[in-house]
Amino acid sequence: MRVVIAVAIIFLAILAGLTVYSGVLPPFTIVSSGSMQHSDTWEPGIITTGDIVYLKKPESASSIVTYLNGTRSGYRSFGEYGQVIVYRYDGHQIIHRAMFYLSWNGSRPVVYGYNSSLVTIGSNFIILRDVGYSGNNLIVNLAPIRNMSGFITCGDFNLGNSYPYLYNKTLNGYYAADQDQILGFFDPPVKFSEIVGYAVFDIPWFGLIKLWPSWELGILKEENPAPLMSYVLLILSLALATAIISAAYIVHRHRHYEN
Repeated sequence: MRVVIAVAIIFLAILAGLTVYSGVLPPFTIVSSGSMQHSDTWEPGIITTGDIVYLKKPESASSIVTYLNGTRSGYRSFGEYGQVIVYRYDGHQIIHRAMFYLSWNGSRPVVYGYNSSLVTIGSNFIILRDVGYSGNNLIVNLAPIRNMSGFITCGDFNLGNSYPYLYNKTLNGYYAADQDQILGFFDPPVKFSEIVGYAVFDIPWFGLIKLWPSWELGILKEENPAPLMSYVLLILSLALATAIISAAYIVHRHRHYEN
């Protein structure tokens, strides 16, 4: 019993420390979509459906490392340049990568982190070349966001999966940013005040314990996008944890009877 109490105290102390350091309440969020995956299976170091992601509140908009900033500094997270942010819009939380910060100088768009070898700025569009694990070009349509400033965001999978209906043959790129209505929804450029936090690390699979019943009961309406391998690894992890706890209990009981 004393061991259980000691473990519980240590766990609560660690959780309290993580909460204070995070600055976000709660400091963890569960990923319920597959928009950040790099394939249809689980991959280490990549945010996958069912992962529990730990968040930290950014100090300022300039402290967020976007994809373009990351290509300059070499900073990468979760398999790609830049940071992954969680932001709120229209009552929902979205976890996607911050691609760049957009502002305006009159009618002229200004791209923070601009690099002529990676970015083309037109009157009605911005193109980021060779983005992500797929090397696809990302087109940002400026028409619906003209004179709106904020972060342009995109799910890694949304661009990398190369949906044909997102492709523009003339520009040789894909309309995969959250700020484009072709995806079926429209999020304006993300303001700093809308950012909950940026992803620091993730705990794989264990969020499926909550998500799976929600899918089965219809609480979550979208199709279950979790890879089969995530379920396999979750079951193996739970089996291993059960075996360790059972073994520790048996050893404890054995010593108790010996004494």
